[in-house]
Amino acid sequence: MTNEEPLPKKVRLSEADFKVLPRDELILRWKQYEAYVQALEGKYTDLNSNDVTGLRESEEKLKQQQQESARRENILVMRLATKEQEMQECTNQIQYLKQVQQPSVAQLRSTMVDPAINLFFLKMKGELEQTKDKLEQAQNELSAWKFTQDFPDSPTTRMLWWDSQVLVSTPRLRRFEAKATFLYCPACNA
Repeated sequence: MTNEEPLPKKVRLSEADFKVLPRDELILRWKQYEAYVQALEGKYTDLNSNDVTGLRESEEKLKQQQQESARRENILVMRLATKEQEMQECTNQIQYLKQVQQPSVAQLRSTMVDPAINLFFLKMKGELEQTKDKLEQAQNELSAWKFTQDFPDSPTTRMLWWDSQVLVSTPRLRRFEAKATFLYCPACNA
């Protein structure tokens, strides 16, 4: 039975129908009832077969997805193992290079035992100390000559600022400015 065929009508038979209806009518209704039951059974079988088919397809898809996931997992595990091995090799190489670069105690002693090299190192050490002293002296001189308002809270800075404000505000300074203007003004002397 296909899904497009209409389902036969449900036939109801009561006990009164069995007593009243003629035999031919009962047989006809019984056949209709049988057709209805067969249609329902066919529909049930179709639904079950569709469900089973759908379940089998879903199961097959899930198996394929599981296989694909397992394959990807294996690939990722292999890549991880490769990266870990590369990392271990790099770590070993770094340790080896560190060991190679560090001179041994015997090499250092043999270098210091050589009088020419020892003298050279002592000269370099002396020159380095002299250079450090000169640098410190130059920095001290620079900071002594440098007068800015970098330190406005220092007492010297406050005192100098106050003195300059007092000088600017006195009338005596204004008289000197007026005299200087009069003396050096060519138009005023004519």
